[in-house]
Amino acid sequence: GINAEYGKQWYQRRVREAVVSTQSTGTLKVMCDDVTTIFIDGEEQSAAGTGAWNQLATLSLPENVGAIGIQCRNGGGPYGIMAQLEDSSGEVFEVTDDSWQCSNALAEDWATASFSGDWSPAAYYEHRNYINDEGAWAGMSPNRKIIWTSSSSDMTVYCRKSFARNTLSVMCDDIANVYVDGEEMESSGNAAWNQMSTFSISTRASVIGVKCRNTGGPYGIMVEMRDPQNEVIMISDDTWTCSNAANDGWSTADFEENWATASYANQGPYSTSCTGAWQDMSPVRRIIWTGSGGDTTAYCRKVLQRSRMLMGAQCDRA
Repeated sequence: GINAEYGKQWYQRRVREAVVSTQSTGTLKVMCDDVTTIFIDGEEQSAAGTGAWNQLATLSLPENVGAIGIQCRNGGGPYGIMAQLEDSSGEVFEVTDDSWQCSNALAEDWATASFSGDWSPAAYYEHRNYINDEGAWAGMSPNRKIIWTSSSSDMTVYCRKSFARNTLSVMCDDIANVYVDGEEMESSGNAAWNQMSTFSISTRASVIGVKCRNTGGPYGIMVEMRDPQNEVIMISDDTWTCSNAANDGWSTADFEENWATASYANQGPYSTSCTGAWQDMSPVRRIIWTGSGGDTTAYCRKVLQRSRMLMGAQCDRA
């Protein structure tokens, strides 16, 4: 069908209210001349300040945001988009610049992290008002750029920014629940000791939490995280802490912990075999648990630090 308002191919939209969550990385601020529609990970957001060129739209960002999409419709005269992302302390960590991509054509899933369309880098435009630090945009980062497509005749543009993701892999004997900054992640592979759970998570994630329930026999948790270049940047080891009790907020950055250092376990296959789902995990990852083999459920957490080099002998699969 046809979207009569914009003359574009019809598409389905999922709309939700602006995200307000304790699991928030910070704030998204957007200016658009004239009318804007904002998407976070493919979902349209409802927010004040999207109906005029001189209004600022402000939204809370959900944890582990993968992509931002901004649709801007120019009603005539000057045009342009400005945006910035702030972390929970108010520090700006992303602004509109030529690392964003823009197009005048709507594409399926354009506002999601999985989009693979060949869009052009955003072009810059000297908006006669936005270039001054006066108005609703006063106080935005001086590094932000006013972006658009390369054509001033485009009346509606779609600009997007996707964010690099780390890959988190988890093994648990037997049943796992995995949390990133307090948010439980959904994945297959978490219901059996010989299945791996894999997650794509934000590079800005602060805390990883793993709950592992042992239904009998061997027990243990193994974790590995790789950066977007596939380098191992975190493993399960004694920098983790573990407990047999789930204290409130245990998987969040605000948790004031007094947990014990993770203990190492000998899980059997995890320790001796290189042929399971875990065969490509880092050879220096350790099998962790609480200090007691009698605990049937372990809660283990890791506060993420800067990347560090992990080295070790390769597993001999001969």
